[in-house]
Amino acid sequence: MNASERPDTGWRHAARYPLAFWVLDARLAWPLLLWLAHLAWWTFALALAACALGALLAHVALPPAMAWRRIKAAGRGWPREPRRPKRRFAR
Repeated sequence: MNASERPDTGWRHAARYPLAFWVLDARLAWPLLLWLAHLAWWTFALALAACALGALLAHVALPPAMAWRRIKAAGRGWPREPRRPKRRFAR
């Protein structure tokens, strides 16, 4: 029995991220669909920028959801200092 006949080979790549066009992360492929729906230069530039961003994130091994969380945390100004809880009742 070779490897292609084994029953568990269908689940071999189930945990990997889906790819669009064999190289792009499928979660960042929505600008390409936008460009195909509305053929204009600005949508082409947006799709190209999103593909470049996806390639950069893949190069540094940072998933898009994690990158978004880090951008939000940087916008808030991290690291934050802990604060004391407010008292509910007077002593």
